[in-house]
Parts: sequence; structure tokens; C-alpha cells
Amino acid sequence: ARSIAFAEDVAQPSKIRRFCDKLRWRSRALSDSWRFNVLTTVLTVYALVGDDFRLAATQQAFDNLFNVFTVCCLLVFSTEIVAASLGKEEYFLGFFFLLDVGSTITLIFDLTWVWNEIACNVDTDADSTGALRTSRAGRAGARAARTVRIIRLLRLVKLYKTYKTALEQKDGRWSTRRGSTERAAPPGEGEDDDLFDDDEEEGEVTKQVSATEGLQADKPEKPPPKPKAETRVGKKLSEMTTRRVIILVLVMLFIMPLFLPSQYGFDEFRTSGDWGVELIYDRLRTWCFAGKNTTADQDLPWCLQLPETPDGPLQDDLHDDRAWYERYLLSFIYEHHQNVENAWQLCWVGMSSDTLAESKGAAVTAEIIGQLAQLNQERFLGGRALVSEGLQEWNSMFMNSSWQTSQAELSESVRLKLVQPWREKCFAYYGVSVSPYVNDDLGPTACALTEELRCSEMQFYIPLTKSDKEGADLTLMFVFDIRGTTQLAAGLSIIQTIFICFAVGIGAMSFSSLANKLLLNPIERMIAKMETIKDNPLEAMKLGDAEFRREEIEAAKRQEQLASMSPLRKFFYNASHHLNKVKEPMETVILEKTIIKLGSLLALGFGEAGAQIIASNMVGSSYGVNVMVPGQRIDCVIGHARIQNFSVATEVLQSRVMNFVNQVAEIVHGVVEEHYGAANKNNGDTFLLVWRCLAGAEDSHDAPGGPVQQVPASKLCDMSILSFAKIIGAVHKSSVLAAYRGHPGLQNKLGSQYRVHLTCGLHYGWVIEGAVGSEYKIEASYLSPNVAVAVNVEDATQIYRVSFLASEAVVKNCDPAMREKCRLIDRVLIPGSRAPFELYAIDLDHSQMEVERRQSKKAFGAKLRMQARQYLEAEKRQKPFKNIPDLFDQDVDIQIMRRSYTTDFFEIFRMGYQNYFEGEWKVAQAMLTKISAVGQRCDSFDGPSAALMRFMDAFDYKAPDWWKGIHDLSAGTASESSTGAFGSTLRYTL
Repeated sequence: ARSIAFAEDVAQPSKIRRFCDKLRWRSRALSDSWRFNVLTTVLTVYALVGDDFRLAATQQAFDNLFNVFTVCCLLVFSTEIVAASLGKEEYFLGFFFLLDVGSTITLIFDLTWVWNEIACNVDTDADSTGALRTSRAGRAGARAARTVRIIRLLRLVKLYKTYKTALEQKDGRWSTRRGSTERAAPPGEGEDDDLFDDDEEEGEVTKQVSATEGLQADKPEKPPPKPKAETRVGKKLSEMTTRRVIILVLVMLFIMPLFLPSQYGFDEFRTSGDWGVELIYDRLRTWCFAGKNTTADQDLPWCLQLPETPDGPLQDDLHDDRAWYERYLLSFIYEHHQNVENAWQLCWVGMSSDTLAESKGAAVTAEIIGQLAQLNQERFLGGRALVSEGLQEWNSMFMNSSWQTSQAELSESVRLKLVQPWREKCFAYYGVSVSPYVNDDLGPTACALTEELRCSEMQFYIPLTKSDKEGADLTLMFVFDIRGTTQLAAGLSIIQTIFICFAVGIGAMSFSSLANKLLLNPIERMIAKMETIKDNPLEAMKLGDAEFRREEIEAAKRQEQLASMSPLRKFFYNASHHLNKVKEPMETVILEKTIIKLGSLLALGFGEAGAQIIASNMVGSSYGVNVMVPGQRIDCVIGHARIQNFSVATEVLQSRVMNFVNQVAEIVHGVVEEHYGAANKNNGDTFLLVWRCLAGAEDSHDAPGGPVQQVPASKLCDMSILSFAKIIGAVHKSSVLAAYRGHPGLQNKLGSQYRVHLTCGLHYGWVIEGAVGSEYKIEASYLSPNVAVAVNVEDATQIYRVSFLASEAVVKNCDPAMREKCRLIDRVLIPGSRAPFELYAIDLDHSQMEVERRQSKKAFGAKLRMQARQYLEAEKRQKPFKNIPDLFDQDVDIQIMRRSYTTDFFEIFRMGYQNYFEGEWKVAQAMLTKISAVGQRCDSFDGPSAALMRFMDAFDYKAPDWWKGIHDLSAGTASESSTGAFGSTLRYTL
């Protein structure tokens, strides 16, 4: 018994599991059924346009029939949501689940009894202001509800995708049966469940392969095409594209009405109905509330108590006021009751008194208001009332054929209703129908409005310029038939819905097609090429040829098609091809060709012996990089430039200092690159620049305009000097950098004469070029004591108060003409150098430079940048074939900066330096003192002369016994140390 009970306990969960599996299977089958999809699609179309069709083409009597169809839609859509939630994975609480639930709920508002309770439930005890606001809010809500239901058109796209998937699966099964071997699916595909896979079919295919294997071995056969299954990437991209399209459309439809003033109760202009009601009520108020109330009930106006106009001196005035009131009222009725130029037609006029209803009751109120509203009464008009046969005169009084607006005559039945007590009760008002289209057979007190018109087809007007007491005592209401507007709006809404459906569908399909064309297909081709390289790296060399042949074949086919076309068709084809042609290749095309080039380079570099290495590295998952590669020793010109007062600029500019450095770097890097140099490091205020001298460059004789030349070392030394001279001039001429001269913070710290300035140093020697770092970070760098020498040469500019210094190694390698432009200022021993060397200054007076006028900003797009780079590259290729000293002399900026230095200035300094070098310091003092009075020096100050005199002054202008003509800057004197020039030179000493 216990075993039976145990078996039953074990079997119970399995029964539940089987029931759940069966339920899920049936739910999925229902969701995937094409018959059910067709049914939901038809009902979706009805849900989109059914309510608009009801308003546009039917009367109120057919509303219940549409309610039945709406209930059917609710039931079917709810069943679909439940079935999809049980049978489809990732549907429940997903994006499309929320959209389906929301769109289904909105169908409830299409039920007329539900919508009437929300939008048309008017309190009969209240005035018509609430009805007016409710009617407007109801129409806006109805349009919003219909907008949400637009998302159901996605089922048409889903039906198309289901049909397409079935065809692809059928084609895949057919190709598998006819294939000679079982082929794997493309990367990223084929891993989804195949509904048509079947062990029996696989066995049949295997038998067919075995039977025909011998024949196929002798004769090569074209491999069958692979099944074109949708990749996971494509499926995800299509789904996300569809989601974004839906969200975009819904946001536009919901947000755009919020920008209309009418959504917040504001209208741009007052309408004719608004103004007419106010004027008519003003006349009624003048008549009814005029004069002193002499009746017993002081709370009620006299017109609500007396059966006729009270006697007295104001009787004639009251008759006149009543006559004006009726004239205004009839004029308004004639203008609006049947005017073909108006979309809205006046159909009902009524009067109400809440005060009278509360004090006298409904029956008395109906009697008094009915008699009070009746027109053409002698007791209110006196002798101005017309006889019954004279009502025809109204047509001549309130109509005129010469008026610009056309009016229609009041029918005899309407005129008679106006001159009889108003008995028809609608919304706590008593009035009469003035429209010829209203059914008069409903009874004298029945409301023709609610029987003939929907609440959305009525527009209420009541006077608003009245006090609360006046409104409670007596008020008017005018009701317009707005079916002309609602029918037009409903028709336009149907057209708008159809347009949006097409826009969403076509947009989603176009996005998907574009993604396939530009992204998915190229990615799949790239994956296939990577697989080819992985399997056979040497095959990569043929991929480029294959792509070239494919492009040639496509071009030939296109030419054949053009040859067979008529002239007109050829014209349109060429125009379309020209419009769709892109100026630059797509990124996917570039990446595809890059893979081909990288594969070819790997194959060429490693050869057959390295094929296995390539394949194993491509299969492996390691990302490591071997950086332990020996460096290379080269000779080069080393340049070092420093931005002066950079620490102060950093403190003042703060975050803007990055812009400041980049603006300077743009000038430095651009000029150096133009003169065959290369920027290496930028440590904020300093720039390390290199001109590489390649082995064998002295014997190169490349033609101008050809490939990049191997420039001789002498040329590089000349161009390095020219580069730094042009950089100094460009920095002081730049209008961008000149803006910092007026910066208040910089002027406060550095004085009103602050200028952005660079000091430069040049040295020539060997360096080790290579990559320094680890697998975490590598950097191409130059290691050598000569780098420290170049840095300390630039530091020496602070001692000699010049902008540009060059070492003996650079100047000795220059052209003799360029060497003459360098002034020998000292022989020094600098940290980092074991031997002393001569130090040269390139004299440049940057204070003579004027700021260039800023040009107007023009668009400098990619095309112009490319043209500029081509122009600069062409100019750069011409540089090695030009005379660099001539370029130095012809440069306008350099001419301006050197015009202050005269021949006498250089001769006197040369004599003074020669005496300084020989130890005749007294004579040197006398000669160097004359420097300030020689030439046209604007500042009357020469930095090298002052530096030499400071050095000699420390020894009272008497050369010490150890003096050999070498100035040891590494030791320094007290006066030199005060300048702070070598405060940090020890870190550059090797």
C-alpha cells in the first residue's frame, strides 16, 4: 500500500508537468497558427478604424452593433495575450506584452456606454460649463486612445515574418536533402531550434551521400547554397529598430497635441458664438435686472415674478430693452441656424434659473421660464410686438441679400415655436429647437438634442461675463450641431491612421533592409573571411584577388544592363546611381578590406612556416603582446621646447590650460612635421622633437614629388633651425594665443607685458629608439644622454636670456650659409655631456612681431582638410631640394625678428667674446658694454652679453688661473644660480 501511495505521489507531479507542457504546446500552436493570425489581423484593422467609421458613416442607432464587434475584439485579443504568455518565451512582461495589454485596454473606451459615462455624463442640476469641458476632454481622450491602438498593426509585420521564416525553413530542408555533405551553418547562425529537423530525414541524407560518394569523388560538384537563416544579431537589430520606431511614433502622437493652446483651455481668438452669447446676455441682463425690485421677494429679479412689465416711468425703457434683447437674439439665430458657410449650425436655444428652481420648484420654474423666454409678447414689448401674421417680417428685418454673409429663412414651424412658451427641457434648461433637421414628433417637452445628437456632436455656449448670482438667477445656453466638424475629423482620422500604419510598417522594413545591407551582410562576409584565414592563412593572399574579381564582374554586369537599356531608362538609372553613390566607402567596407590586407600581410610576413602560428594564435584566446624587443640606435637632431611661465598659466587658467597647451602644440607639431621632424613627447610645458637621420641618407638623390626622401643630416640640421625660428614667430603672431595677453589673471601674476613665449634648444647625437613598457602600457621613446643635453641646452636660454640655443654638434653639421646665422656666445660644459662644446644663439627679437589679423571663420570640413594635407605634403616633399638658408632669409617673420641685429652688433660682440675666451676680461668688458649702444636694438639689451658680464663680474673681471675658456654651467656661480636656470637639471644628467 505504501509503494502504491508512493507511486501515486511520484506520478502526481508528472501529470501536472505533462498538463503544463501540453498547455504550453497548445498555446504556442495557437499563437503560431496562420488562421488565428489572420483573424487577429482583421480585428486589428477594425480596432484601428471601426470607431472612426461609426462616427463618420452611421447614426446613433447603430452604436450597439459596433459595441458587439468591440467586445469580440476584446475577447480575441485577450485570448491571444494569454496564449502568447504561456507559449512564447520572453514574451510575458516584455516590451510587446506591455504594448498588447495597453492597446487591448484602450478598446474598452470604444464601448459607447463606457465612454458616455466618462465623457458625456452631465449633471442635470449643474450649468453647462461642466458639459462643455467634459465634451472637449472626451474628444481629446478618444483621439489618444485610438493612437495607442496603432501599435497593433505590428501583427501584419509579424504575419509577414512568419510566412518568410516558413519559406526559409522549407528551402533549408530542400537544400539539405540535395546536398552532398552536411555543411555547418555560418558563424552565429544555426543554433536555434529547427522545427523541420528530424532524425529520419538525416538518415536518408546520409544514405544518399554514401551511395553517391564514389561518383562525386571523380567529378567536382558545386556546393549547394547554405540556408539563409536569420542571425541572432539580425534578429536583435530588427527587433530593436522596430521598438524604436514604435516609441518614436507614439511619443510624437502624444506629445505634439500638448503644444496646442487649446489643450490648456486657451483659444487664439474668441469665436462668433462666444461673442454673440455675451452680447445677447448683456441685453437680457439690462432688461431683466434693471430698475428697483418693488416686489415682495427681493431676491428674485422682477422679470421672474411679474406677469408683465411693471408700470412706472421706466416702463418704456424696459420695453425698449426687451426689444433690443429679442433683436439681438433673432439676429444671432438667423446668422447661425442654417448658414452654409459655417461648419457648426445653431440647433437649440434655452434659458434656465437655478434660483427660481430652488424657491418655486420644477413645475413653476418651467411655466415661468417658458413664458419669460417666449418672444414677441405684448406685455414685454408694448406696442412694438408684431401680430401673428406679421412674423414673416423677421425675414426682411434680419436678412439682406446685399450682405456678404448668406442667411437662411426661419421656417414657419421654428417661428411659431419661438413665439410660444419654451417647453423643451434639456440639461436643466428650457428652450426650443431652431434647426430644420430636428425631429419635432418627439413631444413638446422631450429633448431633441439627446435623441438626435451624440454628446461629441454638440457644442455648448453659455455667457461667462456674469456674476455667480446673475448666473443663478437667469442664464442662457446655445447648442450648436457640430456634426460637420466631427464627421470631417473622423474621416481625416481614418486617413491619418492609415498613413501612420504605412509609415510605421515601411519605416521598420526599410530600417531592417538598411541594416542588412550596411551591417549584417558585411559582418557575415567578414566572419567568413576570418574563418578562411583561420583554416588556411596562405589562402588570405587570394582574398584580395577574389574581391577584385567580384567587383569587376559586378561592374561588367552593370555595363551589360546599361547597354540593353533604352536611353530614357539609362538616364534615370545613371541619375539614381549618382544620387546613391557615396563619396567615401562605408566603415564596414573599409573594415572588410582591412581584414583582407591584414591577412595578406600576415601571410607574406610569416610564410608557410608561420601558417600554423597564425592559425593557433587566431584560435587562442590570449590577448598578450610581447614587448621585449631590442631597440635601435640612430643619429638624430633632438629638439626641446618649453612654454614659459607654464606653472603660473596652469594656476590661472585651471581647466582651460588644456586648450592653451593644445593651441601651442598645434603650431609646434605642424611646423616640425612640415620640416621632416616628428613630435615624440609632450609633458605639459615641454615638447620633445626629433629629426631622424637614416643610414645612407647622405647618398640619396630621390626625385622631387616622389616617395618620402631620406634627407641628409645636414639638411635636417638646417630644417631644425628653420623650424624653431618659424615656431617662435608663429607663436607671437598667432591671434589665438594673443588673446591670453589680456587675461586679467595672467596680467596680475606676470605683468601687463605678458606674452605667450617658447624657448628652444637643439642638440645632435645618437639615441636608442624603441618601445618601452609592459603588456599594460607601451610607449615609443628615445633613451640617451644626448636627450638630457638637449633639455639642458634649452634650460640655458634662461641664463643667456635668449629664445633659441643650439649646440656645436648641430651647427657644425649645418650648411655654411646657415652656420653664419648662428652667433657663438660661449663654450660651456653642460650636465649630460662629458666634453665641453660651443653654444650658439639664433638671434630673434620676437617683440617686433605683430599679431596677425584674425580671418573670418569658414567651414573647414573633411574635404578641405584633406586638400590642405595634400598641399602640405607636396610642399614638404620639395623641402629637401631647396636651399634651406635661402628659405631662412626669405621668411617674412624671420626677417622681422632679425632686422634689429646689425653687422656692427655682431662684429663688436665677436671681438668681445674673443677677448673673453682668451682671458682678457677687462677688454671684453669694454667691448660688451658697447653692445647696448650699437645698432637699432629696440630694448637696448643683449642677453648673452649680460650673461658673460655677470660671469666675469663674479671674478672682478679678472680671469682665474684655471680658466681655459670653458664655462662650466653644471657648477654655476652665485649670480647664475639666482636665475634658477638649472634648478632641475640633475634629473636630466646621466
